[in-house]
Amino acid sequence: MTSKALLIWLLVLAIPVFTLIAAQVDKTSGPSIGGGGYDLGPFLYSWLLVIVTVLWSLCALAAALFSREGRSSRQALTLTTIGIITLAAVLIFYRENLS
Repeated sequence: MTSKALLIWLLVLAIPVFTLIAAQVDKTSGPSIGGGGYDLGPFLYSWLLVIVTVLWSLCALAAALFSREGRSSRQALTLTTIGIITLAAVLIFYRENLS
């Protein structure tokens, strides 16, 4: 796996993660999702964050398993580890929004 491919893999994870986190931090913009007296935004954005992270990690694991080169396989396993760490951080920081 080339360094350009690694950068693309990381950007595919980083861009949605940072966007969804930023959407939860910005509390002053626009009306709430769901209407009424409650806001479904944190709930939806947190679950989207979990889904994106899990799918990305599974794709990285599949890339590791189906790679024919040893170096590429190890790099993909490193990407899988990054995804698992990101998922753990999301679950720790946003656990209250997921219920």
